[in-house]
Amino acid sequence: MSYPIPAKVCLTGQDCRCPSVTVFLVAEPLMPGGSILHLLEQATVDDPDAPPRPDVALVESVETPTVPGRSEPPIHAELRPCTTHLPDPDRLHAILHDHLIIDPFGLDVGDRAEVTRLALLPERRIGFRRSEDFQAESIRQAMLAVYRHFELDQRAPLVYHGFADPTTGWFALRTASA
Repeated sequence: MSYPIPAKVCLTGQDCRCPSVTVFLVAEPLMPGGSILHLLEQATVDDPDAPPRPDVALVESVETPTVPGRSEPPIHAELRPCTTHLPDPDRLHAILHDHLIIDPFGLDVGDRAEVTRLALLPERRIGFRRSEDFQAESIRQAMLAVYRHFELDQRAPLVYHGFADPTTGWFALRTASA
């Protein structure tokens, strides 16, 4: 894995300043040498002490086509710098322990909102998906960039933290054409 600067990988929709999803890699504790790719929805956290709530605008920004005549939302992968704040070590340890996360690679542990999202958003294990499995072409290209960035075999399982249903919309599997 190559990570030249402290940065996080984000999936961002067209005309969005904020990422829709951040992605980080975790070693699989039950399989030596294995990894799990975590996808963390960037739901708004106004009050770090209150649970995040579904961010309808964020989900719609990546699921609703923004260009007339285009059948899918344009999503792209990008690197963003991590914050330089020091995390609360006790809180961070408790959250990572609860999710069986050891040595996350690409998680912005200094971002309190990011860590709060990880702690409070619903978690769904969605198995492995090759980049060509995703329904939308832009998601396929963005996920291929993620797999390449992490130098990750596409057989790594995915875990999704967020409110959007990963079986529909932006992460949906392609349907077989009749």
